[in-house]
Amino acid sequence: MARLIGGSNEGNFGEKLFVSKACQYLDDNHIIYWNRQLFGREFDVCILMPGKGILVVELKGWREENILRVENNEYVVVQTENGEINSSPQKQARGYRFSLERHLRQSIDKFPLVCQLVCLPQVSKSFYYSNRLDIVMEERFTILKEDLESNVAFFTKLDQVLRETNTWRREPFDKRTMLEVRNLFETGIDLSDVTEDKVSVSNADFHQHDYSRFIYLAPDESFTNQDLSELVSEYFAGCKIYGVFSDSAQLYSLAAAIDTALSSRGLVRDGENLEYAFENTSTNIPELTDSPNRFKAFHISLSIVSQDANLSSFKISNGCASDRQIAALKKLSNISTFNVEQYLVEHADAKKNIVIRAGAGTGKTYTMISRIAFVCYTQNVTLQKMADRIVMITFTNEAADQMERKLKKYFRNCYLLTSNSEYLSIISRVDSMQISTIHSYAKQLISQLGTSFGYGVDLGITSSEYNRRRKISDILDSEIRKNAKKYGSVQYGKMLGMPVYAIRDNILDFIGKLHNKSVNVAEITAKDFGFLSSDDPHAALHELLAAVIPQVEREYLKELQEDNKVHLSTMMSMLSRFINAPESEKRIRELKQDKNAQQFMFVDEFQDTDDSQIESLLKIADYLDYKLFVVGDIKQCIYRFRGAEEEAFDQLGIEKHPEKWLDFSLQRNYRTDSTLLSIFDHSFSNWGTRADRLLAYQVHTDRLIGTKDYNSYLASKINRFYRRLPVQDESKRIPALVEEIKRIQSWSAFEKQNGAKLSPEERSIAILVRENWQAEMVRKECAKLGITNIQTNTGGDLYMSQPALDMMTLINALVNYDQAEYLYGLAVSNFFNLDIPKSNLFEIRMKIRTGGWRAKADEHEQVNYLIKCLNPMLANTEDPEKSWELVVESLRTKPVLQAIRSIYARLEPWKNYAPDDTTKQHYYQLNVDLLFEQLINACNVDRLTINTLREQLYNSIIAQVSVDSRIPSESGDTDTIYCITVHKSKGLEYGHVIMPFCSAPIDQIKSSQLHVSVAKEKGQYQIGYSLSVGETGSTIQNQYFDNAVEKAEKSREETRILYVAMTRAIRSFSWIDLEGKNALSWQNLISKED
Repeated sequence: MARLIGGSNEGNFGEKLFVSKACQYLDDNHIIYWNRQLFGREFDVCILMPGKGILVVELKGWREENILRVENNEYVVVQTENGEINSSPQKQARGYRFSLERHLRQSIDKFPLVCQLVCLPQVSKSFYYSNRLDIVMEERFTILKEDLESNVAFFTKLDQVLRETNTWRREPFDKRTMLEVRNLFETGIDLSDVTEDKVSVSNADFHQHDYSRFIYLAPDESFTNQDLSELVSEYFAGCKIYGVFSDSAQLYSLAAAIDTALSSRGLVRDGENLEYAFENTSTNIPELTDSPNRFKAFHISLSIVSQDANLSSFKISNGCASDRQIAALKKLSNISTFNVEQYLVEHADAKKNIVIRAGAGTGKTYTMISRIAFVCYTQNVTLQKMADRIVMITFTNEAADQMERKLKKYFRNCYLLTSNSEYLSIISRVDSMQISTIHSYAKQLISQLGTSFGYGVDLGITSSEYNRRRKISDILDSEIRKNAKKYGSVQYGKMLGMPVYAIRDNILDFIGKLHNKSVNVAEITAKDFGFLSSDDPHAALHELLAAVIPQVEREYLKELQEDNKVHLSTMMSMLSRFINAPESEKRIRELKQDKNAQQFMFVDEFQDTDDSQIESLLKIADYLDYKLFVVGDIKQCIYRFRGAEEEAFDQLGIEKHPEKWLDFSLQRNYRTDSTLLSIFDHSFSNWGTRADRLLAYQVHTDRLIGTKDYNSYLASKINRFYRRLPVQDESKRIPALVEEIKRIQSWSAFEKQNGAKLSPEERSIAILVRENWQAEMVRKECAKLGITNIQTNTGGDLYMSQPALDMMTLINALVNYDQAEYLYGLAVSNFFNLDIPKSNLFEIRMKIRTGGWRAKADEHEQVNYLIKCLNPMLANTEDPEKSWELVVESLRTKPVLQAIRSIYARLEPWKNYAPDDTTKQHYYQLNVDLLFEQLINACNVDRLTINTLREQLYNSIIAQVSVDSRIPSESGDTDTIYCITVHKSKGLEYGHVIMPFCSAPIDQIKSSQLHVSVAKEKGQYQIGYSLSVGETGSTIQNQYFDNAVEKAEKSREETRILYVAMTRAIRSFSWIDLEGKNALSWQNLISKED
């Protein structure tokens, strides 16, 4: 007998009849709630059916003689003691169902089956139909008098209801879910030790469609109408379609069926996206003959074999392929545009860790998104829930933003295709998904774990070096004074051999380099710095460095901890310390909310992570049950100065646990001309086979296979798109560069005149250099020779930019709101751009220069005059703060950042910055947004004041914190010319790449720079360093620094940088070769093809 919870309604015979029958027919595993409150609304009966779902029942105890009629095909008119009433029980039941579904999603984040029923226990079927009650209450969702007469009839009705709801995509109603639902309505429910009793539901049953279908049709075979209808139906349910065909007729029949169905739904293909077709005509359907051998659109990829495959027709669902079918897929991939590498990665076992070695331009972002879609399908839960189970780690903020945009675009396409509103919900959740840099992810974990290590919850982040520099000065001065007393000031100065200011700068640089390698500087000791050789005269300097560096870091971190802050540079070493603490494992495991859920961590650009970061990620994945999806290319490991090592993939321990990992390579390149790739391969192969093995390159796994054909019409003229530009001396370098730019521009103009349709990327020109100073020099010197539109972004310039200086002017004026010096600065800035009369300007400036005021009355006079100049512009805006006084007052009533944002929106300083240049205005706006992002990340927003904001911005400007400004993307028909470093070009692509500086030796270590190496032996750091001392050119070098190893590592990294530069090219590659240079250099590594 079912368990009944709730009270009865004494006056309602119908309700009592239904409840008594339900209790009688259902066993004690069922729970019946009677008259329970749900968000202020009381439903009649709710039944929990284990393994099935929840029934919400709206009971009406109407007698037949009281039912008068059906009105407007919408209501049942019933006679009551109070007169006639209109009633719609089915609508009521639906309302209760939707309320309960929302409640369950919000409370337990689950979406089990909830279905509604209407019960008329005193109405017979004959009366029901004869009075047309079926118009307003569907019989399949209505329990009538006959349905309660026996348990057979009762269960027949329930089975009918469950069959009708079988197509609804819901999560299983297992034992735990049922207990969680009961916990919402009952007390004393114990959820702690429930064992899982999940109902086994296949992916296809849960989603009501396959994830993907692969079809191969042999020659002389074709689709039947039923085949096409089924594929189109699956496609619009959300199924991906892959097809390889023997002839164009096969491909065309399916492509035409898809296009016709899209058009009938008001959709049209736009490349690999979907859009609404606002003009409902057949002309909206794109041509199928754009590429005769393939058809590619959203969720569909079809191609034709270039030769007879000698295979029988076959199909694969959801990637479940036999070994024989996998062999067939690989064969088809070799003779068509079907990419078996991406297909196998996408459909790989969701219970395995995945490592992808993805060559340049091989579509790793597309593959990652496809993989995300597949694992979401395999988990049989809602997309909303999957959003909490996926973490994505990127190397830069730009990459994180790009991934968010592409995920939103993917789910938007899914919604357009399927009309499933769940995709709209996940689009709104993408912004809150954990898609971030490793440092942002580390901050989140540190905030959650920090309370155990003396930090508060509202953790602040700073990147300013101002206070660390101050701490270095204090401790260094103290240490020098102490030793000067021992040796004498003059003698100790000679022993150091370096000015104090230079020592201070080198200590700051040293600490930064250690942090880049994720070293916990606060925990190192003087012993970790080793010693110098016995005859080295720089022992005093070595001892000073070894003593000061750890002490500075310990005291500086203590200061930060008191302010509940961490420094951005210490983030990874701090995370490592927290994770490796014995008490942390339990804390981290508690962060997982659903203990039985499988979670997934995607790590992009894995080759750029260091050993400490890899160790931390592996432990996090272990503690939180993440399956890893790691993608990278060791040939593009170019951040050695940040601790990245060539052996990053070795740290995963794949060889120790091969059963946990699947290893894939992506070699098919979607960027570069195939002929150009073949030429590149000569260089790459040579680098990999040298005795010093400059590049980790194996032809069978690393060679890039081209899919693009831009230069086939130039097959006999390779030097048109692969060019060595020899020059005799330095004076010819820039003129040769200018001539090459003009040649490429003429080439593009010729192709455009002949009808070539090229994207902005395919037309763009990139001048790639190694150092920032080279980019600036190229821009200036090319301008002298007539090339004036070169764009540079030399990096770290945000806090030197006009948007940053203007923001400082505004904040200074808000802090010093009654001082004329600051108000004058604001008045003539881009915010107001006022032209104050010269006589008044002279008077104010004279008073500012003299550093004071003759009298208080004079000061107030100047302030009042300036405020009167500002107020008319403020009065002309829509905001309530119509005067400067009210703007200042608003800082007390509004959050600081909101108040400042409001000033920007009202005054639009970007319009005064560049009145006639929308590109420069966009640049200004982009970097104002970036400054706000930086300030939000660096400060505790909840306790932020205008004074702390001023201090943060001032310190960042004074210390010239290195943050790249944002550059607006180009549009239109102009061929854009960029000049940037190779590091900044990573992840980007350009139509034409030119390298003007290739003659510098790559195996030489600059003696003027500080070089730091870090190793660990038996748990102890071995910190090696080499440092130029004074003006004599002598070098201090400790026992742990190995020149030969450093030279070899530098040569390999410079070779990888060259690999990255070359593989940015889409159509052509050129480099300047300075004759007479025989050292190991880029120009001598690049194959010289005629």
